[in-house]
Amino acid sequence: GAIASLLAIMIHRKSAKELGFSPDIVSAVAYGTPPCVSKELTESCAGYVTTVVMQDDIIPRLSVASLTRLRNEILQTDWTSVIEKEDWKRFLDLVTNAKQAVSSVQDVAHKLADYANFRGNKTPSVDPIGKELLDTVEAPLPPKAAKENSVVVKVEETKPAVSEELFIPGTVYYLKRDLVSQNDVEEEVYTLLKRQSGEHFQRIILSGNFLTDHRCDSHYFALRDVLKGLPWNGEEGIFR
Repeated sequence: GAIASLLAIMIHRKSAKELGFSPDIVSAVAYGTPPCVSKELTESCAGYVTTVVMQDDIIPRLSVASLTRLRNEILQTDWTSVIEKEDWKRFLDLVTNAKQAVSSVQDVAHKLADYANFRGNKTPSVDPIGKELLDTVEAPLPPKAAKENSVVVKVEETKPAVSEELFIPGTVYYLKRDLVSQNDVEEEVYTLLKRQSGEHFQRIILSGNFLTDHRCDSHYFALRDVLKGLPWNGEEGIFR
């Protein structure tokens, strides 16, 4: 999705003479695209790049800034009160999902390290990165260290320097899942919402669906559910 979106942006920066065709005929539609452009760039490509985000999908929310926020949220959470308020199953699900998120980030770190050929250099390999990520979850830092590693860092008593945010490219359509009870049976109902260009998902949600919501079949069934609810769905519609 990111490659298709960036390629469309690159093509639109070329002239018809360079391409041999008009760049206006090129558009990109992507699903679960990770944040990969600046806010200015996502606003400028909103007319020809579309991104569809499914409910709690972690990939469109995955960036250095969002991971830092998740880390700080874990460190600042009063887990005693969470255990008291939530049942054990939900608490264990939260811990399991947190471990899955860390594991996924470790896999990405390993691949990036291999791509950059870091293993052959004298600089620290990716193994310390993985260890640091695990230590982040298993061994909370003291308040001072947690503050120093937050998204906003003070630099020589100047204005706080915010970590660069990356955005989902183009216009974003959000597939929202709701549970509707009919005849004592809960059914999943989806709504397709359009978000303004430049809006993005700053918070990683550690739900039970944050990995499965990235699957192709999850998007397919959700979009099919949305299409079935459209007014033109009748005898001549594609779903009957």
